[in-house]
Amino acid sequence: MGDTPSQGGNSQTDLESFHVRRIVASNPNTPAEILRGLGADESSVIRRSVAENPRTPHDILYSLAKDKDPDVCLAISENKRVGTDALTILIQDENVDVRYGVAENHQMPDEILLALAMDENPYVRCRAIKTIARLLPEKQSRLQALISQALLPFRFAV
Repeated sequence: MGDTPSQGGNSQTDLESFHVRRIVASNPNTPAEILRGLGADESSVIRRSVAENPRTPHDILYSLAKDKDPDVCLAISENKRVGTDALTILIQDENVDVRYGVAENHQMPDEILLALAMDENPYVRCRAIKTIARLLPEKQSRLQALISQALLPFRFAV
C-alpha cells in the first residue's frame, strides 16, 4: 500500500476511491467522524488532506501531529485550528524540515517561536529568529527580551 493506488493490478475503482477519499478529506463540510477515519487512512496524501482541512477538529490534528510523514506534519502546522499541544509535538519532531516549517510560520504562538529560537539545529534557530524579526514591533520586542533573558548568543538584524 502507499500514497496513491499503484499502477500495476489496481482497478479503476481503486483509483476512483482514492480520489473520492481525497476530495472528502479536503471538504470543509465533512463531518468530524469521517475526518477521524480518513485521518487514519493508509495514504499520506489523504492524511495530509485531513490535516489541511480548515474544519478538522483539534483532537484529530493532535493525533496527526504524531504522523511519521513530514508532509502531514507540515500541513498541520499551517492549519489555523492547530493547538499548542499539537505544535509542541511538532517542534520536537526528529525531522528538521518539520521544525523548520513551523519556525517559518509567523502565526505561531510566542512560546512556540521562542522554543524554536533555541532549537538544536542552527537552521531552525535562524529561521525562528528571522520569523520573530518579521513580527509586529511590540511582539518582536517582547520575544527579543525573552530570548535575551534565556542568554541566547543571537542578535536580531532589525
